[in-house]
Amino acid sequence: MAITDERNWTDTKIVAAIEDDSAYNTREVLKLLPHIIPSPEQAKLRFVTVFFGANDACLPGTSSGQHIPLSEYRHNLVQILRHPSLAAHNARIILITPPPINEYQLESGENEYSIGRRRTVEHTKLYADAARQVGEDLQIVTLDLWEALIRKTKWDPSQTIPGSKAIKESPILREHLRDGMMLHELFNKHLKPANFAHN
Repeated sequence: MAITDERNWTDTKIVAAIEDDSAYNTREVLKLLPHIIPSPEQAKLRFVTVFFGANDACLPGTSSGQHIPLSEYRHNLVQILRHPSLAAHNARIILITPPPINEYQLESGENEYSIGRRRTVEHTKLYADAARQVGEDLQIVTLDLWEALIRKTKWDPSQTIPGSKAIKESPILREHLRDGMMLHELFNKHLKPANFAHN
């Protein structure tokens, strides 16, 4: 998980990203959130991006232990977005859905944490759909990363989802995902909170 600021906690106004880096999922971050968000007296958050789902969407029973049931994922997202630690700042929050994955890269070992069949694009879609619905229900601005990338593949919803090993590999997903799951830095940098903080 990463809580990153564009300047320093001692600055009067900062932006922060709360995301599922490394092995963290929404269950873990809920435990940690009160300890990693500064109080308004320490610093004033202006913008916060919340980006979870890739780790939660691991298949049940996999050795990583990251899997979170879909209903709990939805609940946890709501709790994160409404957490008193964030509410105290009255910050502008942007929710980001998990992107699609590329099973070809994941299962070839390009992602050191996902060797073997720990994730599927079909299962990950359920978590992207859930995040999108939470954003709609809470009326929070949502960046639909799943839809943005899938649209680039020109996917026909009546067909198998790009990223699945049941069909030919998508060059679009390989171009955008450095290891089958995480965005290449070229694209990831556009998701930094500072890019949303124009005033």
